[in-house]
Amino acid sequence: MSLVIDAYLLQLWKAAQAASEAEAPGRTFWNQVLSKYIFVGKEYVVASEEPPSSANIKRRVDIIVKYFEPPNYSIRILCFVEAKRPNADLTLIDEVEHQAFDACAAYLSTNKLQHIYAMTTIGTRARLWIYRPDSDYLEPLFGSQDLSDRSAYVEAHSSDAHKLTEGFHQMKNMPPTSTVSASKSGAIVAPSSHAQSSTASTSSAASGQAAASPWVWDEERKRYRYFNHATKQWVRQEK
Repeated sequence: MSLVIDAYLLQLWKAAQAASEAEAPGRTFWNQVLSKYIFVGKEYVVASEEPPSSANIKRRVDIIVKYFEPPNYSIRILCFVEAKRPNADLTLIDEVEHQAFDACAAYLSTNKLQHIYAMTTIGTRARLWIYRPDSDYLEPLFGSQDLSDRSAYVEAHSSDAHKLTEGFHQMKNMPPTSTVSASKSGAIVAPSSHAQSSTASTSSAASGQAAASPWVWDEERKRYRYFNHATKQWVRQEK
């Protein structure tokens, strides 16, 4: 079912479609969706242009979804949202996913939680992710396991948008401070790739070696890309 359920969202959606080279209309669309239709209760706050942590005060995240944690109403971050324009090329898709990864890692470096969520958008299309402490990459909540895959981004105004709705439900049912497993709560179970990542991280720790960052600067293409240090190859090859 489409996320565009009334005339208000339809107008914002149309504005984003008409501005293929502009980031702001798409960001405005998602801000409205998240603040007025998804995270609508008093227990949620949808903020814009804020740093991911107190240690990164100069860094700004496009949209941040926060919630009040009972019983003391502590303010926690639920999801970081980074956006790019509708016609974003592979370089920008790499960039937006790296920005989301960076925000998640920064937040969990100063907040001892078991996970945090992220959302990356290109215009009115989006992917939802989960990030766990010391993980080498974001894990998709659904669909393709490939990174920087434009085809894996779900259009908000389409029948596939139910995947986004289910992902938002997982965020609500399994917030970062929750100790209930996804399998018990009936929420979407995170991809098995995390188990492989955890095994690799444990192995590195046991050998006393620090895990190398998967984000490596590609001098030839002048951008950061995911790099598999074990195979010495880029995770996604250019076509």
